[in-house]
Amino acid sequence: MQLGHLSWPETTAYDKEVPMGLPSQKYINFIANLMPIYEGEQVGNRYCARSLRDGTLLLPHQDEDGGRDDFITIWWQGDASRASDAMANMVASNAVTEYVQQATIGKPPEYTTALLLHLAQHFEYKTGDTLYLPYAQEDQDIEALIKIIAIAKKAGIQLALEGLKKLVFL
Repeated sequence: MQLGHLSWPETTAYDKEVPMGLPSQKYINFIANLMPIYEGEQVGNRYCARSLRDGTLLLPHQDEDGGRDDFITIWWQGDASRASDAMANMVASNAVTEYVQQATIGKPPEYTTALLLHLAQHFEYKTGDTLYLPYAQEDQDIEALIKIIAIAKKAGIQLALEGLKKLVFL
């Protein structure tokens, strides 16, 4: 895939398709494909996502009342006795940011931003939900911030601050 002059491999793990089950399965499927941070795993009759860092297991939420489908169950360090439920988009937001941090080590900030925005769009496409990225509310805001940082690095902080003042106080 290419965004402007930035590119990353076409064969990314987060595009792998897996079967659906419970309504919250779509979140698990997305997270399980964020390799090498997570990997998919069959536990009993449920397809889950296991953290390769600490063994925490993310499972589709089984709601006996048939209520909320936007929660997932977490077995901390893979221990079923230490289970809790959390909003799926919050867990996915953490997983995506962790994935982006690892996948963009040594890359320019523009690449990091492009990958994060691409994954946020892909998450919305796959789940119909949005990631919680309060610092990335608008694509233009991130791109503008990256440009300001680049200017500050090249021209010095004083010149960048003057430019920012002019931009803000127009």
